[in-house]
Amino acid sequence: MRVPEPGIAGGADRAVSLCAVGHRVRVAPVSAEDIAPYAKAIASSRERLRVWNPVSASDLGWHLSRQSPDHRTFMIHALDPGACAEPGSEPEHALVGKVNVTNVVRGRAQSATIGYDAYDPYAGRGLFAEGLRLVVGLAFARMPHGMGLHRVEASVQPGNTRSTVLLRSLGFRRRGAWPAYLLLPDASGVERWRDHVTYGLTLPEWPAEPFTLPIRRVPPVAVVRGQGAEAVLAARRVAAELAVPLLRTDAFGAGGDEALAAVLADCPDGAVVLWPAGRREEVSALLASAGLNPDQVAVAQAVHLDDVRAVARFAARAQALTVG
Repeated sequence: MRVPEPGIAGGADRAVSLCAVGHRVRVAPVSAEDIAPYAKAIASSRERLRVWNPVSASDLGWHLSRQSPDHRTFMIHALDPGACAEPGSEPEHALVGKVNVTNVVRGRAQSATIGYDAYDPYAGRGLFAEGLRLVVGLAFARMPHGMGLHRVEASVQPGNTRSTVLLRSLGFRRRGAWPAYLLLPDASGVERWRDHVTYGLTLPEWPAEPFTLPIRRVPPVAVVRGQGAEAVLAARRVAAELAVPLLRTDAFGAGGDEALAAVLADCPDGAVVLWPAGRREEVSALLASAGLNPDQVAVAQAVHLDDVRAVARFAARAQALTVG
């Protein structure tokens, strides 16, 4: 990526130019000259984009008026529109896509959210991925050449596999799921609060390898001791609070501790183990065989997890025992 020397941008705040040039695209902050081609880009791509995100030709003017160090809109331009476009098409514009870097939190966070759209006739040809990589590089670059951020995140609807694979191809890692995250219409225009999955990167991880796996950390593991329906209910509540699976010893049958330990070792986000009250001496052995340190595992009697407050306190203790 080439980052030019700072100059004066065409945005409303006349900020230092944040530009980069790749092999097939160039990236620059939005300017008034982008308004007309943006309208053409939206017109050609509306049917594809509206499945996941409402689009309007007036959006760009709104973003242009709000440009600042904490709200940036980057336009991705094809260097050679004729050669880069889909074969057989006659491109009416050179806009490959738009990337908003917004919701910037400064201070000790230095974080931001990115949102984006790719436009026809360039979508699906790798140009937008190249441009988004340049934008992420500018987001992490020191000011005034970049935005000076430490963390960037993007949230995608679970069904939008194309966008998910795009982020993963740039090395974004899954951070978590957000139910009812954004109020969005579907392709038929029905608005509803849509679930999203968040992916992110931090400055020390950049540039990242494509499809990088999450860093393995000690996950929260909790053991609920007890038997009967009340113990099952308590264990389920703890599992729901930690958002991890529940492993019940009775599901593995007699002598199934080895299988249980193998499953527990393969739970990357942690687990809750429902353990019979009469087998106290075997818990440590099970945890050790799963590669876990018993000192980092919270243990409680089901009878003490009799309300949601007790469950929340116990789950918090399980998380506190893990090493980040």
